[in-house]
Amino acid sequence: MKKIKTAHVIRVFSYGGAEVLLRECFAHPYFKENVASDLYILDHKKLGLVEEAKPHVNSIRYYKISNWKFFIAYAKFLKHIIAGKYDVVHIHLPAAGWMTIPAKLFNRKTKFVYSEHNLVSFYAKYNYYLSGLAYGFFDCLIYVSHEVGEVVRRVQKGWFFKTKKAVTIPNGINTDKFTNVHRCYNDVNHNFTVGLLARFRPQKRVDRWAEVAAEVHKMNPNIKFLMVGNGPDDEMLRARIKCLNMEGKIELPGMLSDTTSAFKRINIFLLTSDFEGLPLAIIEAMSAGCVPVAGNVGGIKQLPFDGFGYKFDDFNATAIAKVIAAYANDPEKFKTESLQARNFIECNYSLTKQVHEIVALYKALNAEVNLV
Repeated sequence: MKKIKTAHVIRVFSYGGAEVLLRECFAHPYFKENVASDLYILDHKKLGLVEEAKPHVNSIRYYKISNWKFFIAYAKFLKHIIAGKYDVVHIHLPAAGWMTIPAKLFNRKTKFVYSEHNLVSFYAKYNYYLSGLAYGFFDCLIYVSHEVGEVVRRVQKGWFFKTKKAVTIPNGINTDKFTNVHRCYNDVNHNFTVGLLARFRPQKRVDRWAEVAAEVHKMNPNIKFLMVGNGPDDEMLRARIKCLNMEGKIELPGMLSDTTSAFKRINIFLLTSDFEGLPLAIIEAMSAGCVPVAGNVGGIKQLPFDGFGYKFDDFNATAIAKVIAAYANDPEKFKTESLQARNFIECNYSLTKQVHEIVALYKALNAEVNLV
């Protein structure tokens, strides 16, 4: 059977959740069997995942759009997309979304699909308005969580955020890669660790994360802390850690390409974000047997945490710290909830399930073209 020729467009290809998930899709056997992928990256600076993606795609192009040659690079990008005559152009994240739309004017038969990973009401104004105007040109919207779709429906007005077709396909992860087989539940108090893997963006509120860590440390100085990542709030985080007298107590290794090794060290995955779509990292953490403690925001609301983990509606560092300390003091409680978290992800958020649903969508869209 002929593969579906697909261009994937994304603003950067570093270590954010959307980028990591795209890398995982490229490598999935069913995806490679059905989809012939080219990757287009609209920036030449953040390319950390390129080498890992190369074996699984036909070609990778990136463009220097963040300097004075913007218009030359942008025109070249549009020319390449148009000349590719793709069956599907799949776009990820807002800037890539509205920047790619002009190519649709020259590729009437190509289906343009956009994956919305975030809550649009939290976008910067320019992305909010440009995305709202661009939505009507996409042939299909993929919402990565029910909450993401609900927010879009709330802001729709006339042509603004208008959708021709929309489906919800939750983010999935490789449950064979992110596994809990390494856990020794008889020795959970040894190196009990609270952790985070994230891009340190403002919405992640890593300052609040450090505040919780400081409160936990007061209650149990044996608990360890690991924050894996980097980003625009890196310096702010370090200043906050110093102010809280937590220097040397919170490990900051920067961004790691091997995230599975980090999850193996983490017992409690703490997330203090102001907003989220459906964060890939928390799903990976739960699959690896980490117990989630997270703000009840965005796509996290659709994760029931039935019998495991803890959600908080209002941020209270001391109250959250008490919950975390309780897990460290009760190995049986941690073991039970760790196993429940793993089982929940296996049943509901596997990468295989997500990939099959995306490929089925591509095929359905192509069938519409063939019927014309």
